[in-house]
Amino acid sequence: MQDNNNFVELLGADIAKNEQLLKEQPIMPPQPYNGADFGYNKGLSDEQIQEIAKASKLDLKTDAEKPPHCLWIDEQPVFGLGDSSTTIGKAKSRKTFATGLLVASLVGNTDIQGRIRGGLPEDKRTVILFDTEQSSYYAQRSARRIYGLLDKNYYHDTLPNFHVYSLRPFTPQERLQIIEYLIYNTPNLGFVVIDGIRDLITSINDEEQATMITSKLLKWSTERMIHINCILHMNKGDNNARGHVGTELMNKSLTVLGVNKLEKNEDYSTIEPIATRDREFKPIVFGIDEEGLPYILSDNDADALKTETGREKAKQPTDWDNEQHAGILERMFTKEPQMKYGDFVLAVENAYDIVEKRAKNFVAHFKSEGLVKWKKKGNATIYSMV
Repeated sequence: MQDNNNFVELLGADIAKNEQLLKEQPIMPPQPYNGADFGYNKGLSDEQIQEIAKASKLDLKTDAEKPPHCLWIDEQPVFGLGDSSTTIGKAKSRKTFATGLLVASLVGNTDIQGRIRGGLPEDKRTVILFDTEQSSYYAQRSARRIYGLLDKNYYHDTLPNFHVYSLRPFTPQERLQIIEYLIYNTPNLGFVVIDGIRDLITSINDEEQATMITSKLLKWSTERMIHINCILHMNKGDNNARGHVGTELMNKSLTVLGVNKLEKNEDYSTIEPIATRDREFKPIVFGIDEEGLPYILSDNDADALKTETGREKAKQPTDWDNEQHAGILERMFTKEPQMKYGDFVLAVENAYDIVEKRAKNFVAHFKSEGLVKWKKKGNATIYSMV
């Protein structure tokens, strides 16, 4: 009992001593908020701020040079240098395939299937694709589609201006550092895709991280005069990008594109303008051919998919017997004994007076019935008469 009394006395003396020490400490006034402590601009001195302010002040009497556009859809400008864009879509909506169509036009500085045109300046022809989500195997498959869309063989042909990096094994901070390093150290860079922008941060709902990553995009695109396209998942319940980072990206983007499966036929997807600064383009409807490459449907084919009547009246391969098919195919191959898949589909369209989607079904029917033969040649499939 005596030990307990001693403990209480000692504890009381210790508390009294600490209270006296607290009274003797000076009261420090709260420090004013310093925006530099936010993170991405930490440590700026007054001299640095003065220099930045001087360089950033606009001369309203001198016309600023308008950054050039680098991608058009139906001749409507969609992407421009010195800016960023966002592509959003629900899981498995074929966002990566849609991106392949856009990237192919920029890598090849060419027109893709009459709808998409890429045009990077001579000194900014390099394109980088960062994939943060897929394994190396699937990232490589996605990148190889660019070769196929440009009618090139990835084993024998080269695209020296196209670089692909798989960053799945790394932490968000490491991915961010790697991307920033390559953006500032890749010569002749003009266009960057970040497939999985949310993987550069730890939480899509962290406001500070969302502000940080969008500020990085603005800084990179402006200082390097490049375009950066970010790919992000869409909310399940609406057509908005996920989380605070999605909101920030949509607010800061020059263009926001949406990729969705077609409601009446999920074998096809659409690329639609959600937000643009210029006139909106007509939605692109695309499918995937037997070689795993995206192809754009014509307006007539796309309209037929969207209407019940268009599907009900469509012709079927079984409307002809095999002997009739053989006669039509013989006339077709007399003009061109060997045809690539795309050329063969077009020839079937013309011969049977059907839309492209239906022609692909006819080609599959011809193969299953043994009416044509085919062989792989590089990255293409060549068809000929049996």
